[in-house]
Amino acid sequence: MALDKTSLADALEAAFQAGMDDPDWTLAQAAGAMADAIDAYVRTAEVIGVKSDVTDLGSNPIGKGVQNAPVVLT
Repeated sequence: MALDKTSLADALEAAFQAGMDDPDWTLAQAAGAMADAIDAYVRTAEVIGVKSDVTDLGSNPIGKGVQNAPVVLT
């Protein structure tokens, strides 16, 4: 699934509005609300086709790794 930038913007706007509406809103609450919005946004991503080179402890190539199935972000 493609990342939904509009949903992220809406969630961030809601966090900013909550801060404006509540004079007791703390920086920690604002940071937490923004972190929650970003976390939810990133978890909607679907990563496909991950490739990597496999090396030994001396950084010598010993193979390649390929993941073609969708990767679930948890």
